[in-house]
Amino acid sequence: MTILLDVERISKRFGGLQAVDEASFTVEANTITSLIGPNGAGKTTAFNIVSGFLKADSGRIAFRGREIAGLEPHEIAAMGMARTFQDPRVFPDMTVMENVLVGVRQKGEHPLWALLRGAEVNAQEMRIREKAQQILETTGLIDRAGERAASLSFGEQRFLSIARTLIRDPDIILLDEPTVGLDKATFGSLIDLMARLVKTDGKTILLIEHNMDVVMSISAKVVLMVQGAVVASGSPEEIRSHRSMVEAYLGKRHVA
Repeated sequence: MTILLDVERISKRFGGLQAVDEASFTVEANTITSLIGPNGAGKTTAFNIVSGFLKADSGRIAFRGREIAGLEPHEIAAMGMARTFQDPRVFPDMTVMENVLVGVRQKGEHPLWALLRGAEVNAQEMRIREKAQQILETTGLIDRAGERAASLSFGEQRFLSIARTLIRDPDIILLDEPTVGLDKATFGSLIDLMARLVKTDGKTILLIEHNMDVVMSISAKVVLMVQGAVVASGSPEEIRSHRSMVEAYLGKRHVA
């Protein structure tokens, strides 16, 4: 399989805390890779480094074969990477549709450009709006398109944050604990959505998730981090019984 993201020996220290310690892992295209580990393992810090929100102290990151360490978040996003956060971060006073359209830079955003090429601009705006409607259909929010985002439940806001990442048609989506705070029905819908994005739409997902049932059921690869370092990487079956996995979640006394 094609390696879409290659993270090699990245490190990050905050004062006396070594948050990420020479962590290495790869993400193959059109799969779900889960990044797991106990609280404080460095998972979100690794996410922030990969997506450009933090600069690594050392290491390299290649996305589609191109070095991206040191690039700004918007530069990495323009290359085809999108991410969500643990907090959905919606714009509460904007409509659901407006939230999806936020950040889409259109050719006609300059008034003079719009005047000179109005027909093309209008056609582009129509295509983008049609795409946004399709995304809202996919995420189950089309019936709420005209409502304020503040009126959505927490779970619906979670879906809205994912919908907003899809408008740029990214190759890889980084999801940071997307199942937190979801009820049973919404939980199942999210699992179905992630599977559909990969199998039907050809997306790649890098996932931080604490729910091991989710991780083991949908992941092609699982990467285990402990105290900032990657201590194991492999299939769900390999990781489930790995000594480091048992130690990380149950303690050394449970290891046979």
